[in-house]
Amino acid sequence: MTDWEGAFNLRDLGGLPLADGGATAHGRVYRSGRTETLTDAGWSALRAAGVRTIVDLRNAPERARRDTDPVLVTEHAAGVVVVHAPTEDPDDAEFMRVCGPWLDHPRSYADNTRLYPERFAAVFTALAASEGSALFHCAGGRDRTGMIAAMLLSLAEVEREAILLDYAAGFREASRRHARDLPAVPIPGQGGYVEPKFSDEEIETRIADRVAALDGWLSELDVRSYLRDAGMTASDVDALARRLRD
Repeated sequence: MTDWEGAFNLRDLGGLPLADGGATAHGRVYRSGRTETLTDAGWSALRAAGVRTIVDLRNAPERARRDTDPVLVTEHAAGVVVVHAPTEDPDDAEFMRVCGPWLDHPRSYADNTRLYPERFAAVFTALAASEGSALFHCAGGRDRTGMIAAMLLSLAEVEREAILLDYAAGFREASRRHARDLPAVPIPGQGGYVEPKFSDEEIETRIADRVAALDGWLSELDVRSYLRDAGMTASDVDALARRLRD
């Protein structure tokens, strides 16, 4: 089990079953929630795990440190390249029109990817180019992180059921933490909207609905073709697919 002190919703994408046999490689790609929760020891563990690239999927206003975040003594990201690569634009009226009602739901993924192919190409190019292991994250490690993980695992030809379970695990952990530990907070781009806290039963109901939508989206999506059309080179797409398979 991956354990970096202070890490939230952290998971190694290794050990997942591949459709053609075998499993994804451990220690190559990680997913998590916001990295500001890491302690000095957590950052040391991250570097010891070989992470050399962090792809931050959040928009700029979300990156601020919170009062509850640990105070760090050392230079936290020494030796690690941090790439800011938001997957959305809350200031884009069209994005908010089609995706705003579904910001925490895979029903937004088709429109999100349609609107910003260059943003998704930037995310996956950074992951492909990492000289070591890579970590990608959003705020909770639930929605944007779940979308990128599903695309990456699909490209690597992970069994569909395993992709859906990975998404569910990330959504469950983030939602339970929100319900247990965090105050209700506004969702960027939705003005005064505040996400309510849900019971475990309500969380599982929400997961079932979202997993069904995710499965439908993946059934219609050819990730390799999408990334090539978005501007990634064939060699970068191949490198990305191999990262979890070699």
